[in-house]
Amino acid sequence: MLVRKIITVANGFIFSAATFPALAFSLAVSVGAAPAKTPVNSTVTVHQTLSVIAGNSHVYFQHGKMLSRIEHTYDPYCYFSMKRPRAEMKSPTSILPATFTVKKQFRRKEQTAHRGTMLASSVTIGVGSHWWLALNEGGPQNLNHHLRLAPSDQPQVTALVCGVYADPTERTTPSFAEMVEALGTFVTIQKAG
Repeated sequence: MLVRKIITVANGFIFSAATFPALAFSLAVSVGAAPAKTPVNSTVTVHQTLSVIAGNSHVYFQHGKMLSRIEHTYDPYCYFSMKRPRAEMKSPTSILPATFTVKKQFRRKEQTAHRGTMLASSVTIGVGSHWWLALNEGGPQNLNHHLRLAPSDQPQVTALVCGVYADPTERTTPSFAEMVEALGTFVTIQKAG
């Protein structure tokens, strides 16, 4: 009986200790509005040359800045996705100013490598039976809104993706206002009427 009480108290302590980061995390990511809707035939206009570093197939945007990677983990971001042959990856490239047409939009939740498992794992210490679920499905994910772009004179540019790293129970993909804020003056999206 005494052993059972000690285990119960220990499990309660572990769970309550893990609850405070969860609360702070949920407060940090519960902002945002309804997810963006970008109809087919909307346009994505690049206003200036965008530099893509060697070894990369993306150029990122966050808080109106062009970046080589995401700087603020839990803030909305956007990036252009490119198809680059392996031989071309050794050198930098650019996306030139142009207007692209959206041919398809979709949303996708993508789990990143073990980044979001720490909270879920800490909650399951002492419980044990949900370890696999926490490791593979729980925690924050990249909640992405993909805008597939129609072929153009820059066929290597295939999509504009805007997302946020967050717990899907707390929020959805970025709102249109969050996408605009991430892209800044580099890129504008004009919704089809």
